[in-house]
Order: sequence, then C-alpha cells, then structure tokens
Amino acid sequence: MNFYDLFLSPIIIQSFIIGIFSGILFGLVGVFIVIRRIGYLAGAVAHCAFGGIGVGIGLQYFLSSSGIFLYVVWLFDPVYVGLFVGILSALLAGFICRFSGEREDTIIGAIWAIGMSAGLFFVAIIPNSRNISDYLFGTIIFNTRNDVFNVIFVCVGVFLVVLLFFKRIEAVCFDEEFVRLRGVNTAFYFQLLLILSAVVVVSLVHVVGIVLVIAMLTLPAAAACRFTHKVSSACALASIFGVLGNCTGIAASVCLNSPPGPTIVIVVSILYFVSIIITKINK
Repeated sequence: MNFYDLFLSPIIIQSFIIGIFSGILFGLVGVFIVIRRIGYLAGAVAHCAFGGIGVGIGLQYFLSSSGIFLYVVWLFDPVYVGLFVGILSALLAGFICRFSGEREDTIIGAIWAIGMSAGLFFVAIIPNSRNISDYLFGTIIFNTRNDVFNVIFVCVGVFLVVLLFFKRIEAVCFDEEFVRLRGVNTAFYFQLLLILSAVVVVSLVHVVGIVLVIAMLTLPAAAACRFTHKVSSACALASIFGVLGNCTGIAASVCLNSPPGPTIVIVVSILYFVSIIITKINK
C-alpha cells in the first residue's frame, strides 16, 4: 500500500471522522471547564471513569468464565460501566466541593488515585484484556464503525444539552453567587457540567486516553479564550482548534509512525503556545 492509499483506507477515514466530532466535543465542554476552573475535578472524574472501565472488564470476564448470566454480559461493557462510574464520581465530586467539611483537594486526590488504581488493577489481572496503554493513551487509529457512531451520537447529545442550557451554564461559570440569588439552581448546573465532562471523557477514551484527555479538554479551550471573551465564540473557536489538533495529530502519527494520542496532544500544545505568542504580540 502506498502513502496515498494509506490515507484513503477505511480505518484512517474513520479516525478522521472521530477526530472531527471529538474535537467539537472537546471545544464545547472544555470552554466551560476552563472558565469555571475545574480542570482538577474533570481529571478526578476521568480517572474514576478509568476505574469503571477496569471494573467492567473484570465483570465481563468473570461472568463469561462462570457461564452464569451470559445474556446480561453486554450490560457490563467497559464503556457503559465507565460511564456509570464517571457520572457517580462527578456527582460525588460536586457534592464534596459544595457540602463536605473535608479539604476538597485531599478528597479529590483520593478519588483520582482510587479510580486510577482500580482501573490498572483490573486491566492488569484479566487475561487477554487490551493493553493498558490503549486505555491510558488512546487508540484512535484502531477504531471500529461502532466507535464512529458512538462519538457522533454523544457529540449530538452533548451539543443539544449545551444548546438547551447554554445561558445558565454560562452564568454559573462566571458569577455563581449572583445567579443563585436570582433563584437559579446553581448546584444542578454545576453537577450537569461535571456529568457532561464524564460523558465526554468516557466516550473519547479511544482518542487520546484517560491520562491525556484533560489536556484535550483544556488546551483548545484555553487557546480559544485568549482570542475572545464571548463564550459562544470561544466554544466555536475551541471546537475548531480541537478538530485541527485531532486531524493534524492523526496525520502526523500516520506519517511518523508515532502513537496517535500523545501526537495529538503535542499538536494541540503547539497550538496553545502559538496562541500565547500571537496574543502577546498583538497587545
């Protein structure tokens, strides 16, 4: 297969499609995470979701091995369990931030470590499970048609939720106290933002992996926020940066035979530092 045919192969085309829709997702949710300054919470949710993925792998293996309840094994798909655990951890993290008397950095650090340890434990002990690096750093080049449909479905769903609640999520991110005094249930919209983060993290584990997904949620959004202070414009620009970073990273990984996840993050990091330079020069 020559170089031109390589880029026309179905797997690479599917990877670019996933890169486009995941870039939109990163931009839509990432801007709110950056404005609200909850990247550390998104990180804890991401690593708890990884723990859920590991638990799902373990449950599927033990149920299949025992021959019991084979008809419900599909319910314990690692992605489904990871999504469930991610949403639970998002709710827990939001509760801790608002109502717990404990030091939030300590509790969130514990959630982060427990989730990561659980994921690594199950992935490591289950025979014939996927390589740990697949979950940690992504495998966007080795995707399936189902992965494409899942990312498109999640992208459309998240877009509709953001569109429906855009003004209130925006208000909560900028001035939560003022919005609360106006009678808005700010706790609900804060939790909604964390749940959206969990959904994006789990659905995009194939792109850059759990370890690097926080960079993709924050760097395109941070770059976009340097060029505009209007949230809707920042979301659009961050989505463009996310798509550009994903597609350029995929192309570079194919050309250089490098791992796609880290390559994508390096490209997006370059975009971020270029945005800093441009905005500094134009001041």
